[in-house]
Amino acid sequence: MRAIWVSHTHWDREWYRSFQSFRARLVDTVDGVLDLCARDPGFRFLLDGQAIVLEDYAAIRPERVEELRSRCVEGRLGIGPWYVQPDSLLPSGEAHVRNLLEGRRAAARFGPVSTVAYTPDSFGHPAQFPQLFAGFGLRAFVYWRGNGCEWDRLPAEYDWVGPDGTALLACHLGRGYFSAASDVGSEVHDIVGKIAETAKELAARSRSDTLLLMNGIDHQAPDPRTAELVRELEAATGLTVERGLVDDFVDAVAACREERPRYSGELVGARVAPLLPGVWSTRTWIKQANRACEGALEGWAEPWAAIGAALGLPDERPALQLAWRELLVNQAHDSICGCSKDRVHEQMRSRFDAARELADETCRRSLERLAGQGALRRPPWDDELELAVFNPSPRVRTDLVRFAFDPHPYMVPSPDPGRMLHPTLLVEPARAAYTVDGAPARQLPSDPSERLAFLSDRVPGVLEFVATEVPPFGWKRMVVRRAADAASCEDRCEEVEAGSPRAAIESSAGGERVFVRVRADGSFDAELGGRRYEGLGGLEDIGDRGDSYDFDPVPASGEAEPTPSPEIRVERREHPSGIQELVVDRRLRLPEALAPERRSRSAELVDLPVRTTLRVAPGVARIDLRVELDNRARDHRLSMHFPVRESGDAAAATTFDVVPRSSAPVDDEGWVQRAPETFLHQGFVTAGGLTVAAPGLPEARFDGRALIFTLLRAVGHLSRADLETRPGPAGPGIATPGAQVPGPFSAALSLLPGSGPGPAREAELGLCAVPAGANPLIPSGRPVLALTPHRLVLSALKPLEDGDGFLVRVLNPTDQPETACLSLGDALAVRVREAVQVRLDETREGGPIEREGGTFRFEVPPHALRSVRLR
Repeated sequence: MRAIWVSHTHWDREWYRSFQSFRARLVDTVDGVLDLCARDPGFRFLLDGQAIVLEDYAAIRPERVEELRSRCVEGRLGIGPWYVQPDSLLPSGEAHVRNLLEGRRAAARFGPVSTVAYTPDSFGHPAQFPQLFAGFGLRAFVYWRGNGCEWDRLPAEYDWVGPDGTALLACHLGRGYFSAASDVGSEVHDIVGKIAETAKELAARSRSDTLLLMNGIDHQAPDPRTAELVRELEAATGLTVERGLVDDFVDAVAACREERPRYSGELVGARVAPLLPGVWSTRTWIKQANRACEGALEGWAEPWAAIGAALGLPDERPALQLAWRELLVNQAHDSICGCSKDRVHEQMRSRFDAARELADETCRRSLERLAGQGALRRPPWDDELELAVFNPSPRVRTDLVRFAFDPHPYMVPSPDPGRMLHPTLLVEPARAAYTVDGAPARQLPSDPSERLAFLSDRVPGVLEFVATEVPPFGWKRMVVRRAADAASCEDRCEEVEAGSPRAAIESSAGGERVFVRVRADGSFDAELGGRRYEGLGGLEDIGDRGDSYDFDPVPASGEAEPTPSPEIRVERREHPSGIQELVVDRRLRLPEALAPERRSRSAELVDLPVRTTLRVAPGVARIDLRVELDNRARDHRLSMHFPVRESGDAAAATTFDVVPRSSAPVDDEGWVQRAPETFLHQGFVTAGGLTVAAPGLPEARFDGRALIFTLLRAVGHLSRADLETRPGPAGPGIATPGAQVPGPFSAALSLLPGSGPGPAREAELGLCAVPAGANPLIPSGRPVLALTPHRLVLSALKPLEDGDGFLVRVLNPTDQPETACLSLGDALAVRVREAVQVRLDETREGGPIEREGGTFRFEVPPHALRSVRLR
């Protein structure tokens, strides 16, 4: 039997130290790797499967970049394919695609890129990874965490089969990515003895004739004695040991002729390695910021940059790439999971801000130019303002839209001081009243710190109104005018008694009633899609003695039940446009923190105010919720309940799929960590005919009666060693007061009828309005790009990486094959000369797509992705 000895380091770019602190150690580590390569011709080293470490090193050691590149070209260093080692479950599927695209681009500047999806330490993996990795020509998946009960019947090497049927070689890292780690302070004989025992264990689980020995661990410099260690190991075991990379091991396993068993499904168990599922709700603000950036890029900036470029607008790929790089850095698993020291997560804020601002400005630039504002993007200087309301969906939409009065330019030279400012900025706040296409528009408060104001008492306003029948990936022209009567545009507000008939709002959409009534306890009943639901929005609070990795309920907390609120106040708001709101204020009395012995909650109580705003609008088939609170308690988990009518399984959005979620307990006997009662979702969960869209709140539970979403989880340590739900620590015991998430918190959710992913995504993305110009590039009221049937999901619309055209990616999340019908409007169709199917890495893999005029048809198998290049 032979073994491949892989010298490596697992490099958490930031974790219990900040990025710059760890980078200083990275520089020393890579210096040592290059020095060893020069001294020892047989030495090879794996740079953790992520290309960003090359850039991080090169920025500090430019004088050694050519030496680094030479070692990569020689095959001495394993690089890529990831840009960063991500968490596998929290980022979107499209974010993983961008990660691999950027990883290939970055690594290729130095040398050949690995064809193995090496993912040693992410906390579980989605079922669609085989399809994702195959779309980049990757040959195998090498991992540690995630196996559940299937581990007992699987060998170390097996075929992992995705929901679409794609099979990929999966290689489990027995004894972790540190199976042959060596301490430079230990004697060679002692090290070899331990590795020899490990090799016996690995051989017992292998069906190939080759073992994988991983010589390294977190942030460890290379052991200069690898040649000696290998010789001694061969002598002690009789193994033939070769120093190599994970690609060499995969070559050996792939060449083995023995048939491999197959496994289908997610890898979210903890049979042999802790899963650490508490990270799904640690520092919720990180998950919200990540989801918002993904939506701004995938849902807005990329599609309109692609459409704009196809119609002759400037190339926005550099701005998009820069935005994605900022976001991808934050998707490293110890970053996005929130399980690092406080300073690390504070430094993440500026990256999220950069990614979001780049996405928003790139999108706005595209929209304004498409709407006819021209290169200078100057709206008309007039009391009337024409708006272009854009729809980022491949189907017709009626929805709410908000428009901020931020005209550009804000002022012009003029001898008349009254005409220096744009007319929309001169309206006195007391008289600010407008109509949109003749219907009253709602005026919302504006944050002065976020808006330009040239007159101290005149902060530009924000209008809210309903835009009807906005075409697929098109826009609708709407006119804003001053209202003659300000009172006709104001909310009618009244305080009402919770549980009374007046504590209700009602609208309709598609002939169906949308109804909400607040109950006496502060929860609410709803009618949606012809079904009634009772007791929605109840709050549950449980003491948490866990850490940033895991929830650990306080034993004295008892059963998880909604927490009563002793004080409830309800305000009803109704606008003449038909937009209605109920504002429910509750005040919870909660224990301040854990008691000193950490087995119960303190006797001291604090107030935790919670405001829930419920909104309905004419023609919009959903109920929107906004939850705002001031977290004054520590060591607890706060959740919101949504009871459903029928029992049975739920279904949750995940990476490129919608999967069932059962309320039945998991058989976790023999696991190193208990199976969590929670699960992760990517945007929405459905049960009993009710869909709850909760973007940025990825942790949920389903007990057979209710969907329960974690709003926040407050803990005070990076890791602790005294948890009931996990054996031992998961990291260093650093205090993290920031993980208690004190202070203001808000979240947006929506309730929708049915189970399709399209409406949930539309509720998340909304519509967008910009000032319209005189010469639009695409006509108002005409579709630009439509996709049917609506069971299919438009996963991506983006510029091609090479700039020659644009890409459309379609997901079929159903169990049945579908024929996708992609229809382009005339303005876009005349620009497209060919359409071919491509892989996820955008290399061609099929012939021309069937075309009839501006319509393209192609088959999408169940749970499959299909990418089409149009140019």
